[in-house]
Amino acid sequence: MPFSESNKVELKEKMSGTLAKEIVSFLNSESGTIYIGVRKDGVVVGVPPEDIDETMRQVSDVITDQISPSCITLVHQHLEKIEEKNVIQIDVYPGEKLYYIKKYGLSEAGCFVRNGSTCKSLPQDEIMRRFVSTLEVPEKDITEMPAHRKDLSFGILKNYLLTNGIHYYEDTFLDNFHLLTSKGEYNYMAEILADKNDISINVATFATTDKTQYLRREEFGGKCLLLAMEKAKNYVESINKTYVEVGILPRKEQKMFDQEAFEQAWINACVHNKWSVSDHPGIYIYSDRLEIESYGGIPRTLTKEEFLKGKSDPVNKRLFDIFAKCRFAEESGHGVPSVVRAYGRNAYVFSTNFIDVVIPFAHFEQENQEILVKTPKKYPEKTREEILDLLEKYPYFSQKDVMDSLGLTEGMVKNHFNRLKKEGRIFHEGPDKGGYWRVNATLKK
Repeated sequence: MPFSESNKVELKEKMSGTLAKEIVSFLNSESGTIYIGVRKDGVVVGVPPEDIDETMRQVSDVITDQISPSCITLVHQHLEKIEEKNVIQIDVYPGEKLYYIKKYGLSEAGCFVRNGSTCKSLPQDEIMRRFVSTLEVPEKDITEMPAHRKDLSFGILKNYLLTNGIHYYEDTFLDNFHLLTSKGEYNYMAEILADKNDISINVATFATTDKTQYLRREEFGGKCLLLAMEKAKNYVESINKTYVEVGILPRKEQKMFDQEAFEQAWINACVHNKWSVSDHPGIYIYSDRLEIESYGGIPRTLTKEEFLKGKSDPVNKRLFDIFAKCRFAEESGHGVPSVVRAYGRNAYVFSTNFIDVVIPFAHFEQENQEILVKTPKKYPEKTREEILDLLEKYPYFSQKDVMDSLGLTEGMVKNHFNRLKKEGRIFHEGPDKGGYWRVNATLKK
């Protein structure tokens, strides 16, 4: 097929640092397509097979981490075979918001539109005009927004409810938990809470105090928000090392960060995030701190002072109800005061569209502090009991989920699971992917 650049097509021989600008320009204009593996003159060169996974990961990172508001539901990448060569195709659809590169914000360096076959910066007065016009768009309720997918199931959500003593009837489940629009279709809240979905929950790690040296990104999305949120929480808490002060009696131990403050901040970010604009919360880990980012800013009904004192006005009231039923959120507004008590008011950084919680890591002087206090060796049977307890609470957990939650190696987890299955203490029900674990209570000691 012949290729040429236009107001609808962008050609790239390989991945480059201009991708965020090109995606933003299409988001702020009309739909368009970006091809990676096609030269500017239209010649298909393809992406080398050994570079495909890394290039697609880099594209995903640009979509999820570099552009705001979230454009995840508007930008889709997939691999195509063109002239027997591998080409990455990125389809971009226009959104209702003004999109920009996060690094530069609402400035001429951050806002672009498509002008023929090039990207053109928006002048500052046009940026403000467009931004103000987006504020006039009526606020959407995620219970009235239709889901993007129709093949939804809710086994994980139901398990969370039953675990917390909330019983339901199958014939009224969707209505009672407000998972349908007024037209009787699955709503976006249903999609967020479904067993499988397209939400993205990322934990990105950097080697320095900024984003110049990227280490890795863990993706916990694609599943019920409750489980995705908990898996991300468990992952971050697994890096919370314990340090001990040398030569002091009684011995003083200290964690890298306050675990309760982190947990409360992360739960708040997930439940109060403005999901109606599809911008997903995320966690960023640097060498000296971690940051939790959620979209939406302070609710319009609250002042900054009221917010910091813990007064609550849930952005997504129906979603908050489900979080509360599953004991992830409280009416008391406990979350914000927990963070303020541990790190002060400056832990909260407010902007027009975002709330960031900055949690610094505790500073340890080398001469006064011992290295990580290693976890005492666990006896195998005790570890297996911990696995059984975890599977009773979260039967949909995979072996990797157990590994992350208990801080075990892959080999250890496989050995323990094989032993438990051989002894008849656990059984796997359903398909290999998507099934669940059943614990034999009569053999659980």
